[in-house]
This record gives sequence, C-alpha cells and structure tokens, in this order.
Amino acid sequence: MDKKIKIPMSKPDIGIEEKESLLNVFETGWFSQGKITKKFESQLSDYLSSNVTVVNNGTSALICALLAHGIKPGDVIAVPAFTFVATASAARILGIEVVPIDIESDTLNMSLRKLEEFIKKNKIKAAVVVDVAGLSIDIDAFDELAKRYKFILIEDAAEAFGSEYKKKKIGSFQHTSIFSFHIAKAITTIEGGCISGDEKIIKKIKQLRDHGSSISEKYVHEYIGSNFRITDLQSAIGIEQLKKIDRFILRRNEIAEKYRQNLTNLEFQKIPAYVTKHSYMLFFALAKNSEKRDEFLKKSNKMGVDCRKAWLPIQNQPCFPELSHTNCENALDVFNRAFTIPIYNSMTNEETEYVINTLS
Repeated sequence: MDKKIKIPMSKPDIGIEEKESLLNVFETGWFSQGKITKKFESQLSDYLSSNVTVVNNGTSALICALLAHGIKPGDVIAVPAFTFVATASAARILGIEVVPIDIESDTLNMSLRKLEEFIKKNKIKAAVVVDVAGLSIDIDAFDELAKRYKFILIEDAAEAFGSEYKKKKIGSFQHTSIFSFHIAKAITTIEGGCISGDEKIIKKIKQLRDHGSSISEKYVHEYIGSNFRITDLQSAIGIEQLKKIDRFILRRNEIAEKYRQNLTNLEFQKIPAYVTKHSYMLFFALAKNSEKRDEFLKKSNKMGVDCRKAWLPIQNQPCFPELSHTNCENALDVFNRAFTIPIYNSMTNEETEYVINTLS
C-alpha cells in the first residue's frame, strides 16, 4: 500500500440508495420535517422497541431530554469526567450546574462507585451517563442507584446506536436515551439525532423541538422550546442507513477484533460480560504513558493514519473554569494515554492491515 495513503478517523458509508432517496424527497416538493421524518421515527421505534423522536443533532437531543425532564437553571447534574464536551455544555447552556464524576480506567465509562460516593453527600437532580465509544454502562446498576437516591437517569448513547446490554438494545429501556447521527457515527443523517424512552417524555420533546407548539392548535405554544427539527432530506438518508446497521456493526467488530489481536503493544477498552454487542463507533487504544502515546500519534500521522488524542476531561476544559479544582485521576490518566484508531463501515482489510503495521 502507498505510504502516502490517508486513512481517516471515520468515513460515512453513503451509497446509491441514499442518493436515490434524496432525489425522491425532491420529487415530493416537501423538504423540511414531514411524512418521511414520521416514517423514520416509526422505523427507529420498531428497531429500538421504544418511543422515539428525531431532532437535528445529538446535542439538541441532550438539551431536549434535560428540558423535558424539567431540569432547570441551578439544578445540579452529574456527568462523566471523560466524554465529548457536549455532554456537559448542553446542560451549562441551560444554566444547569455540572459535576464531573471520575471514570473506570478499564471500561472508560462513569464509575458507579464514584457517583455513589458523591451523591451520599450531595444532592443531584440527574445523572447523564455516557456509553463511551459505544460500550454500554451497567444499566441495571445505574438504574437501581437512580431509584435509591431519587435522581433522573439520562443515557448519552450518542456513540452507542446498535449496542446491546444483556441482549437488549440500548435505547429500549424505560429511562431516556439520546443518540447522534452525526457524519462520524455508525449510521448518519449528516447531522441529526434521536431520543427514546417514556411515551410522555417523547411526546413533550416532539413539542419542544417545534418551539413548544401545541399538538392540537396552530400558533399556540405550551412550552418554551426552540427549533430542533430535522428535515425529510436527512430522514430519507436515515431510513436507508438503518437498513444497513447490522452489516455496519458486524464490520466494525471484525476490524476491532483484528486490532485487539494484533496490536499487542497497546491496551484496550475492557468489555464486561453485560455488554452483548459493542457498536464500536470509536476504537480507543491506550499506551503506557503520554510519551508513548505521542510517539504513536506522530508516527501514524506521518504515515497518513488519522489517529487522534482522546477528549480533554471536562474539568480541564477551558470553557469550564469553575471545575478546574475537580480531581478525577482516572479520567486524566486515560486522557494522557489514550488515542483513537481509525474505524469505519467501509474500511477494507488492506486499510486495516496498514493501520496495524503502522502501529506495531
């Protein structure tokens, strides 16, 4: 393989079916949210065995979930210290206080023990837990904790569409879950997202995404909402992508297994027994220390392989100066050692081998 080849971190898998679906929407003359979006929602509901509504992106899905649960300015919510910034910024933009909770250094997900230690001494309104890279949290354990300490559980499953917990799809549980269909995700609508969960919550979100509009009367608004609507053009792409989800996840697992078997000089995210399907939206590797990580990044980028540093922990983000005193040692250690390795639906065996050879 040519050493100048560029292997991106992610690549959308858009085929002729998606292109034809867009042309069909143009033929209808209706491009904004309409009948195609309703069809997409119905198919998502069937896939997740839940109530589902779609919005314009994953961050909007988080905002809508927080609003629908009545979480308001001044309320305190827990978020994992290691996550993409939107998990926390979606709350802060609403005036909600966020508290970073340290993670498990092996699964990279929020530590149940650390969360309980915090809420034994401090009251929270909700916990937004994240399925990092597509790996499910221990849902039963977090659900039990939420009931015992009386807080709202929201699952940020932006990276976990198609993943399973104890042979049941993420998003099919009673608590509210959000997903992203961003261009980098396993299935994409270019930008887009959805929320699944309780029927009343989903009904409220359908109003919130349309400026809080009344369902029965036009230009009457029951809630303070905004425009979080998706378009039928995006939904048409989503319908075609959803048909391919099983194939996409199977391919990602094949690639992940090759990485795990061949990159013996690296550590990887631990997969607990309760995770019966990992969607591998991202693939994290961990070096021995930050110096080794930087060596891997320098070499891979020189060879045209788009490996990237992990997210800077929430408490270390410049946009959250009020959290700079927070001590989350595992999150910081993971950040210092972790990086992502390219993985995408259309990745070939040749490309996979090239990545392995580059990092070996």
